[in-house]
Amino acid sequence: MALMITDGCINCGHCAHECPYQAIYEACMMWSLNEGTKLKGKILMQNGRQVMADETLDPLSEKYYFIVPDKCTECKDINEIPKCLTVCPNPECIVIDPLRKESEEMLRSKNTRLSQGIYERKFLMGR
Repeated sequence: MALMITDGCINCGHCAHECPYQAIYEACMMWSLNEGTKLKGKILMQNGRQVMADETLDPLSEKYYFIVPDKCTECKDINEIPKCLTVCPNPECIVIDPLRKESEEMLRSKNTRLSQGIYERKFLMGR
């Protein structure tokens, strides 16, 4: 499961600086899937929307930092604990997103895919 930031966030920004795939953005910030990854071309996101990897997308929060679920791997294969949690002064505000059902194997596979620029529908849909 991808992580998400709750309204307990104090907007310090430490988490964003630590994220290996630039999956964490400041409130109101535009973002893209290719920032911090090797993704290119058309990408089918977890929500079923197809976008270009370099397309600028709307913020997911206007009040506090947010995590892009399509880029969050919970740092599997990188760190034992998600890097954002290790630097957050209020780690209780970073929780597992209950809407993003991904096994540890899927998260590890996503890590590989983001670092190699391969993102497939089969992977996203868990098939």
